[in-house]
Amino acid sequence: MNAASATGSLFNIIVFLQIFHTTTTDRGHFSKLVSHSTASLLEDARRDRSSIYDNHTVERSPSAVRNSDSDANAAISRGGMQMQFYLGLHTTVCFRLEEGVTAPSDQGRQAFRSQFASSWLYTIRLDRLEHHHPVTQRYQFGIPEVKADCICECNTASESCTAESHQYTQCPEDPKRDFLTSCYRTFLPNQSPIGCPTGSNAKLCCDVKFRPYRNQTYTAVKLEQPTTFATFVYTAYDYNNGRWIEKDRSTIRSQLDGGTQERYVDSLRRIALSVSSGGRTTHQLETGMYFANSNPGGEMEELRKQPLNEITDNNFDRLGWYRMDENGKFHVNNGIVKMEEIHKAKVKNCHEQTYRSIINAKNYLPGNFNLSRPLEMVYPWIQSARIYDGSQRQVIVTHAEGSNLHVTLQVHGEADGNRLVFFHNASRISDFTGTIIVDSRSNRYFNVTMYGASGKINGAVKHSTERNSDEIFSFTTYVHDLNASNRSMIIPMPAIVDSGSRMICMYADEQREEQAVCRIIQYYETPLEVCFP
Repeated sequence: MNAASATGSLFNIIVFLQIFHTTTTDRGHFSKLVSHSTASLLEDARRDRSSIYDNHTVERSPSAVRNSDSDANAAISRGGMQMQFYLGLHTTVCFRLEEGVTAPSDQGRQAFRSQFASSWLYTIRLDRLEHHHPVTQRYQFGIPEVKADCICECNTASESCTAESHQYTQCPEDPKRDFLTSCYRTFLPNQSPIGCPTGSNAKLCCDVKFRPYRNQTYTAVKLEQPTTFATFVYTAYDYNNGRWIEKDRSTIRSQLDGGTQERYVDSLRRIALSVSSGGRTTHQLETGMYFANSNPGGEMEELRKQPLNEITDNNFDRLGWYRMDENGKFHVNNGIVKMEEIHKAKVKNCHEQTYRSIINAKNYLPGNFNLSRPLEMVYPWIQSARIYDGSQRQVIVTHAEGSNLHVTLQVHGEADGNRLVFFHNASRISDFTGTIIVDSRSNRYFNVTMYGASGKINGAVKHSTERNSDEIFSFTTYVHDLNASNRSMIIPMPAIVDSGSRMICMYADEQREEQAVCRIIQYYETPLEVCFP
């Protein structure tokens, strides 16, 4: 399995939003709106502020209104009315207590609460979904530039080139050698005596020097199983004198792997947000070794993945055999012992001091050196994956996409007369272009650019280039901009979408499939990425 493999069932999160009030003498309307853009909902709420929020009486323009019976499950309980629906990553749920709803807690604050309960618009946005991976191993390494300086000795009695002077040892201190350069000696006897007097037995002694390429340092970390966190942003607005004014705001981070988590989101502790997990995310990084570029200022770049030594390993076919110690000096891990194994040299002509020298390892210069791309460029579901600055004891993987969350809105108190209505941004799409791509790591996706698009966009992949051919795959994507815009994105494709051009149709959520924009899309496949030694 690769680092982006599925590790469990769909991620089910139950979110309870409880709006507490005790007055039951006044009956009003409680409305709930779902959106991909809070700003447009504020405009809709302003426009419809004086309306009765009813499935049949709310004005549609410019937003589309959905019947609550078909889009959510509603129930009337002893404690009030409860509404269940789905909330996706980067989307917003909006609601307000309509005229007549009051929520007093004591005599001194009753009037104030009655006033804002009828006018404030409350929004809760699922802002981030993150995995926090603990780090159990950490070290710094470099990619070395290697240079070998050797001497060939024909005289077996010479003391300048012996096993004692050059085998299993480092080079003597040299004031001309900079701090970053490390040096090891090797002794290679029984060389070809070309250029030596007859009967001589040539031997080769070398100083092998290592220096970090461009002084670049990398940080290697080992990741373990993560903890999952969802971040919600709560904001309350009041419409006053033709303007929306922010009245209340908070950020709530809930841990999703344990039992139910409950938080009050508002400053008056009237709205409670409860979150519980029903499974694991469909995507998460595997445990194992990862690395990132370490910039001079200490900031870490995006995480990468390729064969990498654990801190106790010493495999010269993987990254991480050339490391930095606690004093900031680079060295070959266990180099005094291992240098005889990895440095190979052969004399061409001992008298002329010509020879051929190689390092039996990977990831060095001059030689084969190829770093992988950042994880966010390899896996479409990753927005970012970084070592947390500071202690470097955690890696935070922020998701670019995620499963919908199951949300419950509950109004405590008498529910008769209350009604829930859905709103969302009007969806649209003018045109699109794109290519079906299988990249060098066998990721299969539709690289699409949509023009004049906003809201919820549906798509259908056809079996052939004919519009009336069978549909083999369908998808839904979202453009979160307030106004129609041009937006490029990556949409994963299944293996059934194989080689050859085919028709893809896309249409806005309010449109019928017959109104879809259809284009013949080309298929492009990149050969597998193979690193030769």
